[in-house]
Amino acid sequence: MEGDTGERFEWIRKSRSTPGTFYDFLGMKLEELRKGYSRFRLHADGRLHNAGGVVHGGVMASLADAAVAAALATLVDPERESIYTLEMKINYLAPAVEGDLLGEARIVQRGGTVAVGEARIQDGKGRQLALATATFLIRKSEKGD
Repeated sequence: MEGDTGERFEWIRKSRSTPGTFYDFLGMKLEELRKGYSRFRLHADGRLHNAGGVVHGGVMASLADAAVAAALATLVDPERESIYTLEMKINYLAPAVEGDLLGEARIVQRGGTVAVGEARIQDGKGRQLALATATFLIRKSEKGD
């Protein structure tokens, strides 16, 4: 898989669209994937609301984390490297009640063991709802680990 970007991207798409996963549970759909970039869509409705009647912040954080992870996955060799979220900071800028949420992420820097990515969450009208920065650990592993 290391040298074939097409196979790697297909693996990334499939791993994020498997029924019964957290992505499926929240309704996240991977729409676009390029080197160091991803975009997810999530349709929000009342089942994702908090007690205040707006989309729960954890839903937006999950969308941001998923988007950064998918963008980073395009830059690693899944047979030799694993990625893990070390930390994420998110600023909530506006509430969402229902409709489509878009999570768009770019990798800012990919080092040997650490990567930093940025995600922007918008509603279907282009209104920015949240801005997140995430740091990921890139762990070298040997085949069969």
